[in-house]
Amino acid sequence: MSNSLKKNSLTLYNVVFQGVAGSAPAGAAVATLTGSAAFALGSLPLSAVVAFIIVLINAIIINRISKHVVGAGGYYAYSREGLGYFAGIFTGWMYIMYQIMSLAFIGLSVAIFLPALLDTIFGIVIPFYSWVLLLILILGFGYFVSFSGVRNSVRYAMVMATIEVIIIAAISIIIITAKPSINTISVFTPVYAIHGFTGVMLGVLFMYTAFSGFGTATPLGEEAQNANSAIGRGVLISVIILGLFFVLASYAFTVGWGPTKMLSYSQELVPGIILTKSYLGIAGAIVITVLFVNSLFTDAVVFTNSLSRVVFSMSRDNILPGILSSVHSKRRTPNVAAGMMVILAFAIGAISVVALGGFNAFLYTGIAATLSALLVHMFANASLAGILHKLKLKLNLAMDVALPIISIAILAFVFYGSFVSIDRIVIIASVTFIVWVIIGLFYSAISRKYLKHVAINQN
Repeated sequence: MSNSLKKNSLTLYNVVFQGVAGSAPAGAAVATLTGSAAFALGSLPLSAVVAFIIVLINAIIINRISKHVVGAGGYYAYSREGLGYFAGIFTGWMYIMYQIMSLAFIGLSVAIFLPALLDTIFGIVIPFYSWVLLLILILGFGYFVSFSGVRNSVRYAMVMATIEVIIIAAISIIIITAKPSINTISVFTPVYAIHGFTGVMLGVLFMYTAFSGFGTATPLGEEAQNANSAIGRGVLISVIILGLFFVLASYAFTVGWGPTKMLSYSQELVPGIILTKSYLGIAGAIVITVLFVNSLFTDAVVFTNSLSRVVFSMSRDNILPGILSSVHSKRRTPNVAAGMMVILAFAIGAISVVALGGFNAFLYTGIAATLSALLVHMFANASLAGILHKLKLKLNLAMDVALPIISIAILAFVFYGSFVSIDRIVIIASVTFIVWVIIGLFYSAISRKYLKHVAINQN
């Protein structure tokens, strides 16, 4: 069986919208921002601006790294080349946790919230056990679209993400312009947030999760045209699109709901749909509901794409079972890796619902995904200076040393902030994360001697 992917299949625009779709813009705008609003309240737009700046710094670092290292390994390859085999394997190991938990989280976002949403907004009641069928449906959909070929799956994501961004942006503009008196720049100050700027930064913690899919474009380096340019530029452009989008949506939803009333916004299941219904009626609510669900189905495709390629790359490097590096003879996709990861995501989602209950399972997978994602990003950012040193290139102290240090410090703060609200689910997710870290450290120490020598620029 062949173990190479289809080269030169993707354009820069494909790469851009893999990253945009990975953040599920409609899903995040309609529902995910409630976590950030719980702390930032009426200062939610300020949290969006701060998060945008943080993520933009990450994107600049990725852009600089990908000029020298690209391939199917993404962050795993960055750490492997910049920090050594041990750190690279460990980063890949944590990336697997991040993406599997994210897939489970995406599946549960539909399986748990869609029945409640249909009941709350439209009065449609479906049986509780439907969550199992919905979980199978969304994860299966993600697998089969990903399996169909990288060009098909990424183009699908590109079209869907474009529609989401345009329509949600249009709804935001309608809200802003319908009642001009509601507009105010005060929402870009800490005045409304819990404990002022502290609340804003806690809002940033949850806002970061809305952006976190931007890096799903990095494992497309083996299939993109002019990958050394396209991957970095694609990530940078996708972050700019997402940043402007989330600032606009958070502003519109905040002033539309009322800056002083945002506590009630944060307590709603899908406040974006409720707000849209109040401005555009039932037709608007139906449209945005369809976009919300479609956004998560698209997200399942994107995360299946990215996770399967990193697992494929690690298998090809001889540090995961060889079967995982097999590629479908016609589709040229890592179908075995994708299938195994989707099965694991389903198992985690289903077991979590049975053990913890639906909503707690949703929280558990989301927290575990966020913790592992932050650690992966810290390792990837730290690899920049090492890569340049390995290639005997001159370091720019500001861009190649200071910027990663600043980024890692900020991510460490966000990581620490993940433990602020200590409750049973946070503890369970944290213990899961720590156990995965410990296993990963042992696995990385044992596996590094088996890692095949690979070229620094594999595309």
